[in-house]
Amino acid sequence: MKTLSAIYKGERVVELPEDIDLPKDIAVLVVVPEQEDERELRSQLQSAAEVILAKLWDNEEDEV
Repeated sequence: MKTLSAIYKGERVVELPEDIDLPKDIAVLVVVPEQEDERELRSQLQSAAEVILAKLWDNEEDEV
């Protein structure tokens, strides 16, 4: 399964930022986040990234 960002262009057209190799007439699942959901998801991802970067950045090997 792949997760891709896309833009809805109206009139049943969803445009991907780049071409991908998919068979013609393949079924896809489109998930449209509500604005509130998207803000919450971005916030959660940012918090997770900050924790991970802090662990990677603050280590004894880098202090040398």
